Amino acid sequence: METQGISAAEIWDVAAGRLKSKSMQCYLQWFQPIVPLRIDDDDRLVLGVPNDFFGEWICDNLGDLLREALTGIQGRDYVYAVEEVPQVPSPLPEKPAPAAATESPRPGRMIPPSAVRVSLIRHTFENFVVSEENRYAYMAVKSAVESPGMLYNPLYVYGSSGVGKTHLLQAAQHAALSGGGGLRVRYAPCSELLDNFYELLQNKRSLSEFRSSVRDVDILLVDDVHVLANKTQMQEEFFNLFNTLYGQQKQIILTSDKQPCEIKGLEPRLVTRFESGVTTEIGVPEVEGRLTILRMMREDTLIKVKLADPILEFLAVQISSSVRRLKGAFMRLASFASMRGSGQLTVQQAEELLSAQLAQECSARSVSMDEIQRSVADQFGIKIADILGTKRPKHIAEPRLVAMYLCRRLTSHSLPEIGAAFGKTHATILNAVNKVPELCERDEALRRTVMQLEQQLKRG
Repeated sequence: METQGISAAEIWDVAAGRLKSKSMQCYLQWFQPIVPLRIDDDDRLVLGVPNDFFGEWICDNLGDLLREALTGIQGRDYVYAVEEVPQVPSPLPEKPAPAAATESPRPGRMIPPSAVRVSLIRHTFENFVVSEENRYAYMAVKSAVESPGMLYNPLYVYGSSGVGKTHLLQAAQHAALSGGGGLRVRYAPCSELLDNFYELLQNKRSLSEFRSSVRDVDILLVDDVHVLANKTQMQEEFFNLFNTLYGQQKQIILTSDKQPCEIKGLEPRLVTRFESGVTTEIGVPEVEGRLTILRMMREDTLIKVKLADPILEFLAVQISSSVRRLKGAFMRLASFASMRGSGQLTVQQAEELLSAQLAQECSARSVSMDEIQRSVADQFGIKIADILGTKRPKHIAEPRLVAMYLCRRLTSHSLPEIGAAFGKTHATILNAVNKVPELCERDEALRRTVMQLEQQLKRG
């Protein structure tokens, strides 16, 4: 479609030129994959993107830059919309085909990057349960492996322990090795890299072994990168490694329990490197997601006595801090049921068997109401006095509802106790508990903010 003699491609050519003048590196990494599709009647330029996650990331993080580039083109201010068109070839240059990985390791290599048998990798994308809390992380990792070094590089995934970060990294390893492209892949916990590094130093051996084991790859997957904190020598080595791989357009995917800027003892230059690509959070699935995980485990387990739905629902509701702890509780109950050999477990029996784990859950959720009020006030840029006050404009009333909702969700206090902390009745607190999920359904930005606050408060 054309508007007053100018086509979508011509508009995008002008905008692309402006974006290049701002930052060629930013243009090559984020805007070059975009394809102009058409112009709608309301001066809306529709842009084709490889997938929804890419489009959403562009809108959230580079939308202002894009709007500015579309302003004043032949006297018109164009707006934009994105549309997933995965079949459109990426305009990024073709990446040279990597050399085929050999089955036997080369001499002098500490850990050959492709020495892992694909059949031994237990975690895959297929058995990863996708929910709202981990959807973006899942899509980003999957897209990064499908187009290594192109769109999401580096990719940094963070979240609390036991939410699925390792699963995603091993799924990426499995997909890359089984894809038939001969990609050289190295997956390693950061602690393993650290041990290898210091072992060579202690034995006064050349670091070339270590460097070749992590540099001669097409995809580097490092778990728990926060282990680098306060490790000066290893940070220097990792900085050089990162620059080498990034300069060669090799894919880097990192995980951590914190955002780069939150890792104390991490050099600023590494923080900026880690933040230079895409950073995405992964959270614990809500009840429905946890129930799906448990049902999948029930189908996959070899234990003959299957746990009934009421037991799975009990677990999904009671254990919310960690998917790893959830799976451990399931195996404990399933093993007990199998050894007993007859009859179904009752919820009361499950509660008795898991008393220690349930006590830890309560302890993990022991966030103070003062802390919640302070965190919500900081997040929304208001004062605690506003949270506790009676003013009702939306920019104050909505955060107040969120604070009440989180106090109910993250503490063991009763409705009257929470009401007393806010100077409200228990009915007001109950209204907030019911209303906030409704608001989140209508407002995606609020939903993400509430989820982020909850994860931050759980991590402490």
